[in-house]
Amino acid sequence: MRILNISNPSKLKYLAASYFVLLGLLNLIDTLLSTISYHYSIRDLIILISLSLPLLINKRLFYLAFGLLAAIISLMILIVYLFSRNPIKTDTSIWFFLLGSVVYSLGFLSSLGLVYVGTYTNEKKRFKLI
Repeated sequence: MRILNISNPSKLKYLAASYFVLLGLLNLIDTLLSTISYHYSIRDLIILISLSLPLLINKRLFYLAFGLLAAIISLMILIVYLFSRNPIKTDTSIWFFLLGSVVYSLGFLSSLGLVYVGTYTNEKKRFKLI
């Protein structure tokens, strides 16, 4: 029984990995624009390189490991964000709360997409864990 009807998971692989690269790139741009010292930009370059590793290393087990690690981290961040915020204070804070929820939910779904790509085998067109 197929849950998702994706015949070619490479599109999903590039979409999910590009979301993480986009987040890393936005973090680097924000750091470059908001700080005078470029000392912190080296840290953000390392973050950007580590987030772009799924595009550089094309191994199935690497997608699985990166996706599982990202899924655990993004799920914890999403749960903490949802239960620690109180958007009732002003009218505009509800929209920012929903925007943050969408961003963190997309991160979680992208990491699940990488897990999906990591468990898909091309030889038999089915899922295989290891």
